[in-house]
Amino acid sequence: ADNGYRECLMNGSWAARVNYSQCQEILSEERKSKLHYHIAVIINYLGHCVSLGALLLAFVLFMRLRSIRCLRNIIHWNLITAFILRNATWFVVQLTMNPAVHESNVAWCRLVTAAYNYFHVTNFFWMFGEGCYLHTAIVLTYSTDKLRKWMFICIGWCIPFPIIVAWALGKLYYDNEKCWFGKRAGVYTDYIYQGPMILVLLINFIFLFNIVRILMTKLRASTTSETIQYRKAVKATLVLLPLLGITYMLFFVNPGEDEISRVVFIYFNSFLESFQGFFVSVFYCFLNSEVRSAVRKRWHRWQDKHSIRTRVARAMSIPTSPTRVSFHSIKQSTAV
Repeated sequence: ADNGYRECLMNGSWAARVNYSQCQEILSEERKSKLHYHIAVIINYLGHCVSLGALLLAFVLFMRLRSIRCLRNIIHWNLITAFILRNATWFVVQLTMNPAVHESNVAWCRLVTAAYNYFHVTNFFWMFGEGCYLHTAIVLTYSTDKLRKWMFICIGWCIPFPIIVAWALGKLYYDNEKCWFGKRAGVYTDYIYQGPMILVLLINFIFLFNIVRILMTKLRASTTSETIQYRKAVKATLVLLPLLGITYMLFFVNPGEDEISRVVFIYFNSFLESFQGFFVSVFYCFLNSEVRSAVRKRWHRWQDKHSIRTRVARAMSIPTSPTRVSFHSIKQSTAV
């Protein structure tokens, strides 16, 4: 029987404990894993929605606030753009890919996978651009006026393109199945794009170590506005770079065999992976003092214009009546 029972003893009394050994779990292991999977999917969708909304708002702010458009903020803007495109392609992947499409391995699904991986790589290379800018300005003490926008565009948008082309060719010839998601045993084509991502991540950590060392030793007493902005950018990068690195390195970690380890791994990875864009927009835009100051000025300017228009509208709405012109007023007007 699948029920619990209590034994009736020889003296007519009941046993102290109920025997549940024949009972089955209400929620089997398979159902538990499905439940955790569905919760992780909800976290992923929620995180990507929040991230995309925050990223779009940050993008509009950088686009509209021309007064703060220096090279440093242009790099922030491009990083945010890369995250927007990655989040958008994530939704495309989730809404279009299904087991039938995976098995058919049609051309458009492989193209979607290639686009998603391209924008994934651009995230890392634009973070590398952030590190390059700070390292050049603080450690190498070069004037940032010598740096050009096209250099960072090449780093962030151009270099990832041939990497993904090489990966796509490798997939086409050696692992051309399931829309290029996943990998077969013994085939390492994914390292064609994962290798450069790990490399720039490690270089960025070296950059950050040098930057923090210089800030702690040489620029501690400096209070110029440029140095203050560098410090804030370094703080943002110190938070975001480990965040980006942890989420990527988690893919190479074995969560363990026990259920608790797997559940923690699934939830932790889902949260960090999906909310990355939100953290990027917060640290590089919403907490950016230049952005906040420019928004405050815009807001005060709008309030002033609105109040002037309101006063003019009220003055124009006062009903007029035939006026009596006094000799005194005529005298004043002629004197003027």
